[in-house]
Amino acid sequence: MTQTADCIIIGGGVIGTSIAYHLAKQGSGRVLLVERRAICNGTTAHSGAIVRQHYSHDFTVRMAKESLHLFQHFNDLVGGDCGFIQTGVLIFADQEGEKTLQANVALQQAQGVNVEVLTPADVRARCPEYSGNDISLACYEPDAGVADPMATTHCFARRARDYGATILEGAAVQRILIEKGRVIGVETTQGRFLAPSIVLAANVWSVALAHQISISLPITATRHPMLALRQPDDMGGRYKAHAVCLDMSRSLYLRPDPGGVTLVGSCSDVHTPSDPDHYQQTLTREEISFFAHKAPEIMPALARAAMRGGWAGLYDDTPDYHPILSALPDYEGLYCAAGFSGHGFKLSPIVGQWMAALVRGDTLPADLLHFDIQRFQQGRTIRPQYASSGVLG
Repeated sequence: MTQTADCIIIGGGVIGTSIAYHLAKQGSGRVLLVERRAICNGTTAHSGAIVRQHYSHDFTVRMAKESLHLFQHFNDLVGGDCGFIQTGVLIFADQEGEKTLQANVALQQAQGVNVEVLTPADVRARCPEYSGNDISLACYEPDAGVADPMATTHCFARRARDYGATILEGAAVQRILIEKGRVIGVETTQGRFLAPSIVLAANVWSVALAHQISISLPITATRHPMLALRQPDDMGGRYKAHAVCLDMSRSLYLRPDPGGVTLVGSCSDVHTPSDPDHYQQTLTREEISFFAHKAPEIMPALARAAMRGGWAGLYDDTPDYHPILSALPDYEGLYCAAGFSGHGFKLSPIVGQWMAALVRGDTLPADLLHFDIQRFQQGRTIRPQYASSGVLG
């Protein structure tokens, strides 16, 4: 028997579940989320889950600031434990990146973000686990930190259910159904579901579904590796969380993980596409060697760390490294929340709120207009200020 809903969300990662939560909380009728595997079994599960406000446009700073507030007060505002830990975030720049860093700090301060510029000596005094070598300046955002991607996603899903949403796992969407210029539902491996509104929030897998109905999403799947290192116990033990660091001159980031672990990843842009269904999820020997040798240049104690494995996840990159958050052309009732290019987790609270407003036809924030898909055809692309890394916006 064909089932019906008022809105169907495709994708059970942090973006899809946040949208479902916000729609259900606002009493938006029958909300159905369909996930091909299980909640948080896709790209969100591999997220570094760094929650920071350092961006190079005022509108993305505002998005990150509002989202951080929700992470800080998650149990009160949403319900449940998202695993947020306030660690502080450092951004390192060499001499070439000094002006960009200072401009971004000024931009953040103008938006009310608590951030300051540090010298290498200041870095060593404030965060002694970092050497501060080979950098010119750093900015320090003490209120930022990290969260648990699995816990966050399941919290959104659980609260969406509490407000009446239905979450269907193990239901792969095979095609979007259209009729007379509008969407009418989806065909899944568990049957047909009809709804007048559909949100594509399936990360890189949104591309193939859109392509079936002749919509070309400018999104490329790119592979991003991460190595897990168990810190030597004299770094502070299993319960101490060091500050996150994004070293722009080395294009590396370090973030703490529970149990005395440091995750090491690359913040370089990747220009080689990957097949999202057939890519190497384990690390190569070269990647392990690179991360293991480079990380101690930033945090010397990691020279004595033990390897705890690693993995590679996927980014859904757009040409300007910013998401598509808009209605899609040609078919009424079809929306997209994809193309986050590594920004998705930290912005998920505000994205869920905005997409719910868009689907409901509520008054929209002016900042949402920057992310319309038509910007790519109209010459309104968002220009990243950090030449070496779109992940900083």
